[in-house]
Amino acid sequence: MTEIYDVSSFERNRKWYQEDLAQVNEPIRRLLDEYSRVPSSEVVKHVKGIRDRAFAISPYPCIGLFRFTNLTLITHPLYNKIVELLKSDSKKASYLDIGCCFGQDLRQLVFGGVPSERLVGLDIERGLLDLGYDLFLDRETLKSDFVISDILKAQGKEWQSLEERGFDVIHCSAVFHLFTLEGQITAAKNIARLVKKGGMIVGRQMGNVKPGNFPALIEGSFCYQHDVGTFGEMWERVGEATQTCWKVEGTMDLININPIDTLEDEGSRRLLFTITRTE
Repeated sequence: MTEIYDVSSFERNRKWYQEDLAQVNEPIRRLLDEYSRVPSSEVVKHVKGIRDRAFAISPYPCIGLFRFTNLTLITHPLYNKIVELLKSDSKKASYLDIGCCFGQDLRQLVFGGVPSERLVGLDIERGLLDLGYDLFLDRETLKSDFVISDILKAQGKEWQSLEERGFDVIHCSAVFHLFTLEGQITAAKNIARLVKKGGMIVGRQMGNVKPGNFPALIEGSFCYQHDVGTFGEMWERVGEATQTCWKVEGTMDLININPIDTLEDEGSRRLLFTITRTE
């Protein structure tokens, strides 16, 4: 993807770098304990060590502030339905996690009983995918595929293979809000080609009660934050451009919102969404 953070601006990046980690909360602590078999006394040190290595290559707020330890998919209202769909031997449904970072939500699905070979993770940063194996200690056992690709360009053999495969469930959290409105439309049109008819895209992102342009991770640049209405309007445009139809459902709330954060304000909200392909 087009660069979305300024690697050279270390002092600015440090605004979203939390020095210490007092504890690792559930459910990711249980995942590290029972899935990865990290000794309980070593969990905090283990997570912090991975975070520091990751922040050196990808200084995102979600990494610097340990937000990746808050599993996202498990909080979605359709989570249990998604797990059952992906576990079904008769349907053999497939799952793609876009912007998967360390693949933490993907591992939670495996821990929940989903066959790992039905799951695919996608990210722009190879280093984060590699660190995912180090975080969860499953390089020799996990059978999921991981793809390095740019959703703004959607090019190459790996992307083509994703289109040919198609997916029943796509998880896309903290991705769209990184881009301008036109960038989001480009990404959404590309992602739309990956969704099977009847399939869904679920996730969350930063929204705002007053949708519009807001400061982005590169100083002087902007991204677009939606409310439920403008997000639905965007997918209407995507449908027209791709000759597909989508049902968009969403809610706005204050979960994990910090108005004094560098990139948030009093109008900031979590936008939780489900986008279902109907045609």
